Amino acid sequence: MARVDANGHLMHDVTQPVAGHSVREWNNDLDRNAFLNLLVTQLRHQDPLNPMDDREFIAQLAQFSSLEQMQNLNTTFNRNHAFSMMGSHVVGVSRDPITGVAREIYGIVDTVRMIAGEPWLVMGAGTANERMLRASEVQLVEGNMNEELLRRIWEGMQNSAMFDMVNQNLALVGKHVQAVITDAQGNPTRFVEGRVEFIDFSDMPPLLIIGNDAVSIAQVITVADRNMILGREIGIFHNDNIYNYYIDEVRFSAEGNAYLRAGGEDRRIDRLSNVSEALRLRDSNPPIQVSHGTRTGTVTNVVVRDGAVWFNIQVGSDLGDAIRFSDFAGNTSE
Repeated sequence: MARVDANGHLMHDVTQPVAGHSVREWNNDLDRNAFLNLLVTQLRHQDPLNPMDDREFIAQLAQFSSLEQMQNLNTTFNRNHAFSMMGSHVVGVSRDPITGVAREIYGIVDTVRMIAGEPWLVMGAGTANERMLRASEVQLVEGNMNEELLRRIWEGMQNSAMFDMVNQNLALVGKHVQAVITDAQGNPTRFVEGRVEFIDFSDMPPLLIIGNDAVSIAQVITVADRNMILGREIGIFHNDNIYNYYIDEVRFSAEGNAYLRAGGEDRRIDRLSNVSEALRLRDSNPPIQVSHGTRTGTVTNVVVRDGAVWFNIQVGSDLGDAIRFSDFAGNTSE
């Protein structure tokens, strides 16, 4: 049954020691001194008529030396990993070596202490609420959460389905997403695009916070490392000329048709995904090579014309003929 200690930490009785007995942690590590003592003992008690082979002795020393080097590398890695978590929010389970009671610990890592060669993460350092957690006991690391949120996440992690859902949402923090909000009948009403700043777990389903907007993961249609539509430059074909504008907004009509707001006017677009993909191919760094028919080159001159997305494949200084994106076979190579 869950209990709370004096500092407000959740505690769970994992093992119940027998009265008069304590729970001990055994050290199964074999260090250099112990290994040498074993060898000396072996030499001291060897049969004088059949002494140990020198080659066998040297092979054992070489094998231990290799093992010790691997252990040193592992120690260095664990230490560096612990220091990399400084400033992050972590969740973990710490087990008392005497009582066997496990308690959940969460908070911001202030510093790292080395105790008996093992890195410990310190939270609330120098305060009455100071607590410590072995780096090896950490089960969740996140860069921008408060402790109450971490507590709720930890409680939810007890359910495997909840754990998967939390992971899916957390993976989107820092990413740029596109989302389409619909009405009760499933008709699109609003388009949202931007960087996911944090996740609101105060209710279910969790909400991705993007500026002043909040969307659920079910409403997300695209994930990328930058905005794929809003704020991007695109050509607009009008009166037999092409004018370049930045896309300010995506709107939907009552009938569900999508429009790009660019140059102070709404421009109808048949498929938003074609706009995203064409702009991605045009602005990729390094450039992506695309092929269509006999031409292979880079995408340039993305233009909206009569609701469709058009582009050119540039080969050297030759732009070639405009290609409608819906006719594009999608052959690319980076």
